[in-house]
Amino acid sequence: MGFRFQKRITILPGVRLNLSKSGASWSVGPRSASVNVGKRGVYGTVGLPGSGLSYRERLDKPKPRSNALTRDPRSAMPDRVIARLVEDAVKLFDPDDRPLDPFLQPAAKRLMKGDIKRFLEEHADERNALLDSLRQLHHDVPATAAVLPSSNRGKPAREQFSSQQEFMEALMAWRADVANSGPDTESIESALLAALGALEWPAETNIAINLSGRRLLLDVDLPEIEGMPSARWAPLISKMTLTQRPMSQKDVAGLYLDHVCSILARLIGHSMAVSDAIETVAVSAYTQRSASSGQLDDEYVAIVEAKRVDWNEIDKAAMPSVDPHNLLRRLGAKIETNSRGMLLVQHPLS
Repeated sequence: MGFRFQKRITILPGVRLNLSKSGASWSVGPRSASVNVGKRGVYGTVGLPGSGLSYRERLDKPKPRSNALTRDPRSAMPDRVIARLVEDAVKLFDPDDRPLDPFLQPAAKRLMKGDIKRFLEEHADERNALLDSLRQLHHDVPATAAVLPSSNRGKPAREQFSSQQEFMEALMAWRADVANSGPDTESIESALLAALGALEWPAETNIAINLSGRRLLLDVDLPEIEGMPSARWAPLISKMTLTQRPMSQKDVAGLYLDHVCSILARLIGHSMAVSDAIETVAVSAYTQRSASSGQLDDEYVAIVEAKRVDWNEIDKAAMPSVDPHNLLRRLGAKIETNSRGMLLVQHPLS
């Protein structure tokens, strides 16, 4: 647009023929305001009478062509963008649940960068939950111990005897019987089987029990280290995906050590909680692996004999913050590793 000088020839009232090097065009309307129709389009012209000056602007401006390089994404960005994890990658959708226009995705990613980061981190944590739970089995240890009846006969009642002297003699005999008799082994074993059998384990864990007086012996068949996870999920923010990052052999060995310690701490805690008549819990844990002879053999790798007096010093409410390895070392456990983190052989308890 702009001002310019122009020569015109009037051919009919109100209609003029404009001549220029580019060709002829027709103008309709008075001199001060006319519409020009030519091969370059339709223009409106406003003139200043007597001055020869005019202002010209195109009236049929063509609509801009759709061009992914020049479009403004903000003009078409929906009010709400939905992020959804499809397999391992984040996909973006509009409010109508349709995939977001590919042209809009770069802008959406920039606007949602922080949200997408948190979204991927949350899903990575969910996928790593099973791996992390291998170290946290002891978190559910009960705080108190049950009181189960002893094996002696019931306490005598006064109305059962004809005289006070007979009642006192029977009462004294009952108290001596209580002091000398041990716990009701059958009841405690049944309670142990029910309590330990109700526990859920992330990997196969087999337990044999042997109650002798007030000492409980547990023989534990541990999961194998080959069954441990060997990778962790991690967010890859730049590509909006979750990826698995392999764990080193040392990290896997460390995970297995924590898992074994968590198993033992959990078994001790739940066994102690079955009955206050249990004074000692002795645990011998073994795993199947290739021995020095080359044969697949049961090798004991962790042993601990925990006494109730020591167990009572543990704050059960703070168990989620207790490292199971340090807990067992406090109880006198023998759990050792070599330079590669592999568990060394121990002699089982009897």
